[in-house]
Amino acid sequence: MGSTDAPSASDDAEPGQGDVVEAAWQRLLHREDMDTRLVRAAYAEPLLRQLHPSSSHQDLHFSRCTGDWSWDIPFVMHLPGGRYLVAGPSRSQTVGEANTAEEAVALVVGGLPPGCGPAVVGRREELRRLDTVPPGQISGDDERRSYASGQSG
Repeated sequence: MGSTDAPSASDDAEPGQGDVVEAAWQRLLHREDMDTRLVRAAYAEPLLRQLHPSSSHQDLHFSRCTGDWSWDIPFVMHLPGGRYLVAGPSRSQTVGEANTAEEAVALVVGGLPPGCGPAVVGRREELRRLDTVPPGQISGDDERRSYASGQSG
């Protein structure tokens, strides 16, 4: 079985969003079994760096919460020859294939859900409570849409 990097709520007494998310990124950036090009490209993208990253079988996943997976963000899988497949949010959905880590990151960013903001410390239930805010009132939506449209074509 592959390893996962989701911290439990008991890892810190009172962790802040930035602390939990940054610690998860640092673990991935320093793992020898990870594709460092991919992790670095994702970490360099501010819209992804604010999400909670994890890996399973060397796939790179992102979550809008730190206590479990939000299952609403595309993820990156490896293909033969150093290429990438961006799928999701479910494994049966294909976003597209990419030749480089940077292209894979752009596909993930283009597939972020409306209102996608910093990961919430907690579980999906906390996200559901916060997701009642209308998408147009959540910072980052305009930036995400303009970034994604600039990457296509």
